[in-house]
Amino acid sequence: MLLGDQAQTQFPFECVLSLEPLIDYLKERLASGAWPANPLGEGLLTRLDEARSLRGNLGDLAVLEEHKGLLLRLMSLLFPPASWDTEAFCAVVPFVLTPFIYSDPYRELFLEPQEGWEVRRNVDEETWVRGRAIKAYLFILDQFYGMKQKLDYPLAMTVADRATGLARHFALSLDFRFVRVQTVGEPIELDDEKREFVLHYLDQPERLKEVLPPERFRLAGFTTLKATEVTAFETISALSRDLIDQETVVTQAGFERLQGRLRTFFRQPELLASLAAIHQDQVLLLNAGCQIDSDCLFNGSRHEPLENFKGTLFEELVASDRVVTVADVTTHPGLQDMGIEYAQHGVRSLMLAPLFYQGECIGSLEVGLPGVDQFTPTDAALMTQLQPLFTVAVQNSLEDLDKRIQTVIKQQCTAVHPSVEWRFKQAAFRHLENQRGGEAGEMEPIVFHDVHPLFATSDIRGSSAERNRAITKDLDRHLELGLSVVRAAGTSKPLPILAELAGRIQRRRERLAKGMSSSDEVGVAHFLRNELESVFEDLNGQGPEVAEAIAAYRREVDPHLGTVYHARRRFEQSVSLLNERLANYLDREEEAIQASLPHYYERHRTDGVDYIIYLGASLNPDGRFSRLYLSNFRLWQLMVTCGLAWHTHQLKDDLPVPLDTAHLVLVQQAPLSIRFRYDEKRFDVDGAYDVRHEIIRSRLDKATIRGGERLTQPGMLAMVYSQVDEAREMRRHIDHLQQEGFLLPEVEKHSLEDLPGVQGLKALRVGIGLDSPALAQRASGALKPA
Repeated sequence: MLLGDQAQTQFPFECVLSLEPLIDYLKERLASGAWPANPLGEGLLTRLDEARSLRGNLGDLAVLEEHKGLLLRLMSLLFPPASWDTEAFCAVVPFVLTPFIYSDPYRELFLEPQEGWEVRRNVDEETWVRGRAIKAYLFILDQFYGMKQKLDYPLAMTVADRATGLARHFALSLDFRFVRVQTVGEPIELDDEKREFVLHYLDQPERLKEVLPPERFRLAGFTTLKATEVTAFETISALSRDLIDQETVVTQAGFERLQGRLRTFFRQPELLASLAAIHQDQVLLLNAGCQIDSDCLFNGSRHEPLENFKGTLFEELVASDRVVTVADVTTHPGLQDMGIEYAQHGVRSLMLAPLFYQGECIGSLEVGLPGVDQFTPTDAALMTQLQPLFTVAVQNSLEDLDKRIQTVIKQQCTAVHPSVEWRFKQAAFRHLENQRGGEAGEMEPIVFHDVHPLFATSDIRGSSAERNRAITKDLDRHLELGLSVVRAAGTSKPLPILAELAGRIQRRRERLAKGMSSSDEVGVAHFLRNELESVFEDLNGQGPEVAEAIAAYRREVDPHLGTVYHARRRFEQSVSLLNERLANYLDREEEAIQASLPHYYERHRTDGVDYIIYLGASLNPDGRFSRLYLSNFRLWQLMVTCGLAWHTHQLKDDLPVPLDTAHLVLVQQAPLSIRFRYDEKRFDVDGAYDVRHEIIRSRLDKATIRGGERLTQPGMLAMVYSQVDEAREMRRHIDHLQQEGFLLPEVEKHSLEDLPGVQGLKALRVGIGLDSPALAQRASGALKPA
């Protein structure tokens, strides 16, 4: 027997069987009046007193056979008669664990297992012997020295059938209430030092022998042992441990181990298992028959398009959250078109469980048996206990696959807009499939056909001229500071060379006042650094006026840039503040309308903001799109442009340098195609005709009305078009926004001067109601976007 030792010499203490602790317990309970009557019947104690061979320490277990009836009657106090045929239990010699009485189920499981069965415990031999020795010392310390300590270690036994691989798991509970410690010879005294020693080495019985030799103690009595089957619980625990390791699902050995545990769980040695994972428009099928030789769900599975399962049982399973059983796979109509030959794999009965994660079906767990109608409602109830475990495992594997796909996307495409990420994932998935099949090469082309472009720009008016003015002002101030140093030095010590240097600085100021050239920004700083700053050390000793002029120079010159940077800093801060305000407002509006219809959005910040939106059926996985959406987006675009103008107007007085913005919208009804350029990592129009839209976009900022006036003007909204239908739609939107108070009453219609490569453009221009309460309410965020 695995619980006991072949020889008591492995255990250091003398252990003997004694019924005295139980007899004393019976007498105590009867004497206390806790029991109204003897539950074992009258006369039992008298018979026990007469059976002297059962009293005291029993060295020979054979004597129990002489009083078997009396023994059974006494032990019924612990083991009810009704449980002898159904429960596995026994009574054993303490710590040695040699059984002297046991039930038939215990005997059949652990003492006389069937041929081919393997019985094993959950601890190795060394731990088993060591643990019992520690437990014995705890008894001694408790009963003789009042030192209470605990040692609880869960014990379990497994009975496995080598032929089928099925195992049964049992948790063991031991009751030590009827064990007494007896001393051999004089009791051993423990002073404080020895007590401290014992507590320090409590887990080392070989050290405890030094103060408490085992031969000075005897353990008498018996222990009861009950084995409770926990196969289902243990199997689920083992599955949980296995599924924590992601490779369990995606390796051959790991999946076969899972299948073995499922066979144990359902008590079916012929059970076959398979998993399905749904990834976008693909179903990844995995079972023990797959040639799994990788660490990825993708590589170790068979891939089938999700559309192949329309109208099948799998589609029904995905739509519900209930376990489905099939009595016979050969006659079920929902299995005919799934492309899975269950019968050829020896499966006739089938049970399928959907795996749902955060309300979405991500796959299924299937188990099959060779006979017809072999799954019961009890099996379906058991299956529900497995669903959460396999759901987490499949989700983890899908997340790992997504990471691999994202790696491909980042390598090939860098970051992509969330609205079109689904298409890039499809392409990356097929790219991985090609690599799995040994095909090298680039990812497939990503092209979206028949999409509608919406382009608009809000440009800071006169930003280049304002920037040049700021540069000129800073350069002049830099030269002025340098001239002050030279003049102070010339006053202190009138050297001709200083007069020459002052003249050169003055002439540079005069040339700068007539207009800045492209070389002045670098040239002035270089001139002053090499011609003036290099002699500061010589000039610094010419008096306090010169030293103060040099100090003033150094205070105003930026040490990192080497030049005066006052006006430019104010201008750049103004541009940055305005850009930030406009970009945040535009992004907030776009995020809101993204929820109504997914679309591609790309925004840029320079001196102002511009953006391009593409929308159409091909951009959405479900193909959702209509002209109503397009008209709504164009109206939204005009409203947002009015909002951008309003934000500029509100911020203008708070800027270090007041700035204005001019606003333009390009209208085009004809759809176009866009293609992702892998070399440039961006989308571009596809086809010669569609390039015209790109050309117009790039040149519109210089557009002028016939007669020479710049088309875009601060406080006005310009709409550029080429077709009458485009103008007609814009007039409808303008009329609506005039009624709402967003736009002013007067609408201008203009023809534009020809641009290089672009002719025949026209424009509508209308003033924006910057003081309109309705626009203020909308733009400030009080109203939801259209």
